[in-house]
Amino acid sequence: MGSTVIRVKYKIARILSVLTLLLGTFLAAACSDGLEPADTTIRWRAQSGVPASSWLYQDHFVKFAELVKERSQGRLEIQIFPPGTIVDAYEQFSAVQKKAIDMGMGVGGYNVKQVPEAYIEQGLFGVFSTLEDFIDFYIYYKDGAAYELIDAAYREKGCHLLKSLGPSPLVFISREPLHSVQELKGLKIRGSGAAPDLITNLGAVPVTLAPAELYMALQTGTIDAVIMPNYTIGTINLWDVAKGLMGPPFGQVAGDMYVNLEVYNSLPDDLKVIVEDAAEEAMHYYLETISAKMDEILEIAEREHGVTIVTLPDEEFAKILEAAAPILDQTAARSPGSAKIIQLMREYLAEKRTRGTDQ
Repeated sequence: MGSTVIRVKYKIARILSVLTLLLGTFLAAACSDGLEPADTTIRWRAQSGVPASSWLYQDHFVKFAELVKERSQGRLEIQIFPPGTIVDAYEQFSAVQKKAIDMGMGVGGYNVKQVPEAYIEQGLFGVFSTLEDFIDFYIYYKDGAAYELIDAAYREKGCHLLKSLGPSPLVFISREPLHSVQELKGLKIRGSGAAPDLITNLGAVPVTLAPAELYMALQTGTIDAVIMPNYTIGTINLWDVAKGLMGPPFGQVAGDMYVNLEVYNSLPDDLKVIVEDAAEEAMHYYLETISAKMDEILEIAEREHGVTIVTLPDEEFAKILEAAAPILDQTAARSPGSAKIIQLMREYLAEKRTRGTDQ
């Protein structure tokens, strides 16, 4: 389904949410006694698991916080802390559960110990060919069926996943240029979510590291490569220590935002509408923004930083897809919810193939 249709779906949902917000405001005004309250600002503390220089942080997470503050007229403010400020990125989910922080921002792969479905939420490999397809499936397909299943899994653990999964295209970023899949064998490669399974299937060694540790790990040779969004070669200055980028993109990774369920439920209804609407709008803003900037940053990587960008021929790229193929079945076995999401994914892909055949 094209991006135009996705935007139409989003606009319809936005109109409905605005009407709900206006109704809530009207009812609140009707019940008001006219007294000016003291400072009633609600303040949430959020931590990001990705570096503050990344596009995901700047164009998704920060945009969301700005929209919430603006739309709520300052009644709800969200302060975002960079990764590691309060807890390690992989401890964020537990911190949100315990209300040590109100929100977590990062990727689903940080949360898989508590939420098996977050493995799928982060994004699987060799499934969706475009970022628009990713959003269409996870957020809008069958009235958001996949999102509802993932959010239900979060809610079982005391958190609420916002409808804001901003995807980015994944590639191999390596210390030295790579020109074939064979060259991946034996390398130490960092990845999260489903990435360790793909890395293992390719004959490499998976390594778990927080994003804040990647630069030093590449510089010192602790790892040889990472599976990361292509633009992070520049946004977190990996081009200083990594001179290879191998694609084309073979999957997407989704940024996510989730809030402690008790904290979320304590919001007035009109603020809940603002939060939900701002989250979805921030996702679309992020997608449009990075799509406009990606080509430029890759050109700078080649021209000014000596990065060798390799686009694998079809026969080589097929080896990555072959390594990714078993992951769908393995993922379905993780939990009953995971099985339902994978079934939906297969239905979506089958329908897309049918539409392509009919055109």
